[in-house]
Amino acid sequence: MRRLPFLLLPAVLVGLSVLVSCQPPPPPPPRPAPPAATSAEPVPESVDPQVAQAARSDGLQGGTLLFRDDFERADLGPNWIVKHPDEWTIEGGLLRSHRVDPAESRNQGIWLQKPLPDKARIVFQARSLSPSGDTKCEVFATEQAHEAGYSIIFGGWNNTINTITRKGEHEPTRRVQSAHIPVEPQRTYTWTIVRTDNVVRWYVDGKFFLSYDDADAVRGQWFGFNNWLTDVRFDNLEVYAL
Repeated sequence: MRRLPFLLLPAVLVGLSVLVSCQPPPPPPPRPAPPAATSAEPVPESVDPQVAQAARSDGLQGGTLLFRDDFERADLGPNWIVKHPDEWTIEGGLLRSHRVDPAESRNQGIWLQKPLPDKARIVFQARSLSPSGDTKCEVFATEQAHEAGYSIIFGGWNNTINTITRKGEHEPTRRVQSAHIPVEPQRTYTWTIVRTDNVVRWYVDGKFFLSYDDADAVRGQWFGFNNWLTDVRFDNLEVYAL
């Protein structure tokens, strides 16, 4: 075998180094495989069941107007029935409830004679003249009587509780607003009450306030304003079928 001249060896070595340097680098090691998928943990339900209801907007618009009363007259008229006529009067275009005694005369209310549909939106304005708040109405009552349906109370118990109750203001399952918003005396609030399923939802000035999710919903057809011992005013009632 012939040997390369000594002078050719450097050139050969340089050529080999060039060939080696032109080789692509080895690929990087593969990324570690992601851990095996595990079954997703269930998303816990909200501690406050009111959150899901607050996200709803169904029933807040539309529907067929069934009844409207702006109280721009002197007498209550045939659309309303009261057990204590002196307690409920119309004054300056507003429905007025006076303080009444004795105690057994209270919470008798004034009842609309037009029946509510099962799916309804009820809108009205309410104002308390007293620091005690205590503005309320009754909806979906099975008879024209206190605690025959749902009582909705803004500023009850000396302006300490906002609540929706079912057939009893002191029932253990009543819904109470967790972050209490007190009634401001002399302020006019717009109430909106909606039911499209088994949930009674209550809004004040367009903002969600509270709801009562009732698997055994009361299906009464009567609506009334009510009062315990507060000077309150109501106005611009509207009832819509949804």
